[in-house]
Amino acid sequence: MIIDIHTHIFGKGWMPKEFFYGIARFITYEFAKSGVQQSIEEVGDGMVDASDDPRAESLLQEMEEAGIDRSILLPVDLEFAFPGQAVPMQEVNKLHAELAQQHPQRLIAFAGIDPRRGNAVELFTQCVQDWGMQGLKLHPTAGFYPNQKEVYPLLEKACAWKIPVLIHSGSMMVPLRSKYSQVIHLDDLGADFPDLPVIAAHCGGIFGYQQMISVMTTKLNILVDISAWQLLAIKNYPHFCRALRDVMDFAGCERILFGSDSPSFRSFMSNPDWVQTIKDLPRNAPDGIRFTEEEIAAVLGGNAQRVLKL
Repeated sequence: MIIDIHTHIFGKGWMPKEFFYGIARFITYEFAKSGVQQSIEEVGDGMVDASDDPRAESLLQEMEEAGIDRSILLPVDLEFAFPGQAVPMQEVNKLHAELAQQHPQRLIAFAGIDPRRGNAVELFTQCVQDWGMQGLKLHPTAGFYPNQKEVYPLLEKACAWKIPVLIHSGSMMVPLRSKYSQVIHLDDLGADFPDLPVIAAHCGGIFGYQQMISVMTTKLNILVDISAWQLLAIKNYPHFCRALRDVMDFAGCERILFGSDSPSFRSFMSNPDWVQTIKDLPRNAPDGIRFTEEEIAAVLGGNAQRVLKL
C-alpha cells in the first residue's frame, strides 16, 4: 500500500490570495533560472485556477496514475493571520471532512486549525467527533510557535483521542514566516507529549534535516514526512539519497513517511515520477548508499499504516 501523508485540496475562496502569490514568487524565481520569465501575478492567478479542485477529482486521478492508495488531506488555516478569505475556515474543514466521507477508501482528512482562535478547541472537537477527521494539521508560519501555550490544549485533545498531529517544519515562502517553524521548537512536544505522534512535515526542510535528526534521536514520538524533497531529488540526487539515508540510519526508517505536498510541486515533478523515484532507490542510489526494498515499502506506506491505525 502507498500512502501520501501530505496533500492539499483547494477550492475558490478556501485560502487567502497571499498564499498563492507567495508560492508564485518562489516558482517564478526558479523558472527564471532556466530563462522562463513570468510575473508573480500571472503565475499566482494561474495557480488559483489550476489548484481549484474542490471535489478532489484531480487528486484522485493523480493518485490513480501514481499508484497511491490513500491520501491525507490537510486543510491549512491561514484565515486567522490573513482575514478575509471568502469561505470561513470552519466550512473549509467541513468540506474536507465530506470529501473523506465520500471516498472512505481513498481519502483521510485532518483538521486544519490556528490554535490562536478563541474557539480552537471547540472547532477541533467538532472536526473529530462530529465530522470524523483523523488528525490535526498545524502551520506555525502563520505566526505562532508549535510549543507556545495556545497550542497545548489542541495537543492534549489529540493525545486523548490518540490521533497524530502534522506540523509544518522548515522554511516557507512570503508572506509566511519561517522563524516559527524551525525544528528545535518541536523538541518541547517530544518532552511534553511523548506518546503523541508528531509528524514534522518536510523533515525540517531540505536544509534542516540534520537538526531534525538531532531532535528525533532523543524524542522518539517525532516522525517526519519527505514532502517537498522532490526539489532536492531534482537538484542533487546523490545529496537527496545521502540525506534520506542519514535520517534512516540515525532516526530509524520506521519514522519516515512518504508525502508529496500535492499540488504544490506538480510543476517540478509529477506524483507518478515522485513515487517512482522512491521505488527506484534500491537500484538507483549512488555507490556507497544502499536502500532495501523493505525500507522503501515502509516509507511508501507501511509506516503510515501503523501511525494511522489502518
